[in-house]
Amino acid sequence: MRILVGGVGYRFLRDESLGPYLADTLAPETRDGIEIEDLSYGPVALSHNLHERPPYDRLVLVASVRRGRAPGTIERYRWNGVLPDTTEIQARVGEAVTGVISLDNLLVVCGVLGGLPDDVRVVEVEPVEPEGWGDGFSAELEAKLPEIVEAVWTSTAP
Repeated sequence: MRILVGGVGYRFLRDESLGPYLADTLAPETRDGIEIEDLSYGPVALSHNLHERPPYDRLVLVASVRRGRAPGTIERYRWNGVLPDTTEIQARVGEAVTGVISLDNLLVVCGVLGGLPDDVRVVEVEPVEPEGWGDGFSAELEAKLPEIVEAVWTSTAP
């Protein structure tokens, strides 16, 4: 089974930099059949990249996303592949080509352009700190890192 684990997000945004941080941190722990990389370079380029590679059986995405949940909430789910209407898709593509990096953009744009495997799993974490610049995480998110890492590895299990 070929699995790609990808971190999504911007660097140096405190709790919102979780995806790239975990991609960097977990990359040395790559296991058989599992590749890990930072996928924060944009969904259009990612779609092209995925089309050029041998297909993956599963994609596991990890990101910090503000959705109004309790701070530090960890959610794991399988993406259902449902895409928004064409107006929303066009808005997401427009954001993508201007440099917006987000989990939702990646799913929508790659969902439209193709390249995603049928099995896409997501590990989302609600940031604790308000938006802001800087390195490192809030103490609360830092304490949850082992649980987040376990959620990522669990998402790679058959």
